[in-house]
This record gives sequence, C-alpha cells and structure tokens, in this order.
Amino acid sequence: MRTVGLAVLAVLTIFGVIALADLTQNRPDPVVEGSYTTVDFDVATRRYSGSELLAAQSLWAVCQSTVGGEKTAVTEVDDHFSVTVSPAFGENGRKRLTGCIEDVTVDRVMGHVVSLSNAVA
Repeated sequence: MRTVGLAVLAVLTIFGVIALADLTQNRPDPVVEGSYTTVDFDVATRRYSGSELLAAQSLWAVCQSTVGGEKTAVTEVDDHFSVTVSPAFGENGRKRLTGCIEDVTVDRVMGHVVSLSNAVA
C-alpha cells in the first residue's frame, strides 16, 4: 500500500513539474508579416520628477526590449499612452510586456496595460 502511495506521489510530482515548466517557458512568438500590435497603457506617478508623458516614455524605454520588432514613439492618446509594434507579437510577448509594464519597473511609476490589440495592415 505504501509503495502505491509513493508511486502516485511521484507521478503527481512529475506532472506538476512539467505543468510548471510549461507555464514558465519563454518561447518566441510566430511572426506574421504585415501585422502590428497596438499597446495602450497608462501610468500613475508618485513624486516623480517629470510629467506623465516622461514617465510613460521612461517605462516604455525599459519594457520595449521584452518584445521584438519596430516600435513607434510613445504618443499620448486621450487619457492613456500608445505605441505600435510591427510585426505583431503573440501570447508570450503579451505576458512579458504586460509583466514588465505592470511590475513597478521604474521607481515612482506604476503602469497599467489598457489594451493590446493585433491587426494586419
């Protein structure tokens, strides 16, 4: 009986490790020519020495390396900021970029991804 219990525990441990490894893998996304991703995000600052636009530019300067491709400059659109990345990136890029923007990467600047939308030109 004890052997069966240990075998079950070993199998569950192996499946748990495989599932965890799959969830934490950093794989490249497939490239779709002519596509682009629009990244909309906002920032909140606390005692930041510059404007919100400067804070957004600083945050983007740090986080843009998490995804490949050509990037436009940060522009202010209504109550948030926007950047376009070409070619579009997939789910892995979304996770990396969202994590970077929302994880207090820049001191005194808190980012929040409003939307990430893919399109084909």
